[in-house]
Amino acid sequence: MPTSTKKMQQIEEFALDNGASKAAVISSRDIDVKNRFAAFCKEPKCPNFGRSMSCPPHVSGPEGFRKKLKETQYAVAIRLEVDAGSLIGEERPQVFRILQEIVAATELKAKSLGFTKSEGFAGGSCKQSFCSEHDFCRVLSRKGTCRYPDSARPSMSGFGVNVGKLMKCAGWSSEFFSSKAPREEQMMWLAGVVLLK
Repeated sequence: MPTSTKKMQQIEEFALDNGASKAAVISSRDIDVKNRFAAFCKEPKCPNFGRSMSCPPHVSGPEGFRKKLKETQYAVAIRLEVDAGSLIGEERPQVFRILQEIVAATELKAKSLGFTKSEGFAGGSCKQSFCSEHDFCRVLSRKGTCRYPDSARPSMSGFGVNVGKLMKCAGWSSEFFSSKAPREEQMMWLAGVVLLK
């Protein structure tokens, strides 16, 4: 088995050991990007639009992500499964924070194994998950550096990543609800991805 393949398996295992429900190495060529998905951040306007360095309009968007995909052959898809009730109430920001932390840790692991330019992206806004109690993003306001540089990662939504297809590429279902039980009693998933390069 080639060394790079072993390292990618280590990264996948690391994600699972650090809280991911599922993780899989996929071809970056299979990651689909749509302009219209990124446009949803602005219309209907997300409450975090323009409030952090890692959300639109402060990111390179779909075109920038397509360029990133051309720079790598592989990525690690990450899935976090949670009970639907936690995404409806006050726990929601914390659940997305956990996802962002898993993705960030996996990115750092990839870098430590020689994929030194790896980049992680996660569902949700870092403003909501990490800095909701702060009035401003320190980077955008030019009043300092990011408060959580080792944990917060850019939102996949702002780059137009087709998350449903990402799940299918990893061999997982893209359905949010799979039973007839009340939604708050079901499981849902959140996703992230680490580009290995």
